[in-house]
Amino acid sequence: MKYLTQTDKFFWVFIISSIILGLNYPQLFLPYEGYIIYIIMFIMGLLFLKVDIIDVVTHIKRPLSILYISCIKLIILPILVYFIFIKVDPTLHMSLFLLASLPTGVTSALFTDIMNGRTSLNLTAVIITNLLSIFTIPFLFFIFFNTDLNLNYMLMFTSLLKIIIIPFLAAKLIKRVFIPNIIQNLQSYLNFKIIILLSCMITISISVCSQTLIQTFSDQLYTMIFLFACFLGFHLIGYFSMFWKSKGEKLAISNSCMIMNNILGIVLAIACFDQAVLNIMVLSLIPWNIMIIIKHFYKRYLP
Repeated sequence: MKYLTQTDKFFWVFIISSIILGLNYPQLFLPYEGYIIYIIMFIMGLLFLKVDIIDVVTHIKRPLSILYISCIKLIILPILVYFIFIKVDPTLHMSLFLLASLPTGVTSALFTDIMNGRTSLNLTAVIITNLLSIFTIPFLFFIFFNTDLNLNYMLMFTSLLKIIIIPFLAAKLIKRVFIPNIIQNLQSYLNFKIIILLSCMITISISVCSQTLIQTFSDQLYTMIFLFACFLGFHLIGYFSMFWKSKGEKLAISNSCMIMNNILGIVLAIACFDQAVLNIMVLSLIPWNIMIIIKHFYKRYLP
């Protein structure tokens, strides 16, 4: 059982295995597409169990830092991407802009914990950026592309709120009322459970998009270069945007910027954009996973 406590060191094995399984055996996992949202909620719940909820509330009560991080993630990064890549193909330009405007992904808190970052700060960024993105994404596309995304704002808001509030309340009740000593009993294995759930989510997500990934991969190598460049840029900008903070906080901020909510991006691409944009959003799953693995190994060299 002691090996389960060392899952953090080998999480990349689970990620690579999930990608391979999703690409090669999509038919096995396609029936579980509808369970992705529940897996995300379980991951959120376990993260709330792992993190002291008081720390999250403290970050919210002192909003300047979290608003600064949200501004970097939701406003500054998309604007930089817009002007840096303004000369590239219009479809690629719009896709990169959409990628940059996405809020922080739930799984970024897990990887922040694995990298010994400030998990509570990252988890707070997940909550705030996802709720704010409902308004910032349509606003940015209207300003820069004169495009009305015509989203169902109330449905998006209630869906995101459900993903956040239900796990939060469940974790609070479990920790404070029903099983107060649950953290002591499960602390050593919480990351293992979260990584297994994450692996399931990646496998299902990849299997849903496997046909697109396989068919377009060889034709999109040029696009892949830009995607990797964006992910690297997101990491560096996030990391050094609060250069005066501790390394743990800088890792949390850079993960908030680099590990975005790809699932939301794919949903928006399906609802509001053409097939070409959707293909690029699906393709972004590959550098998303690879850059997390690479960062895990080079983070020790960061100042």
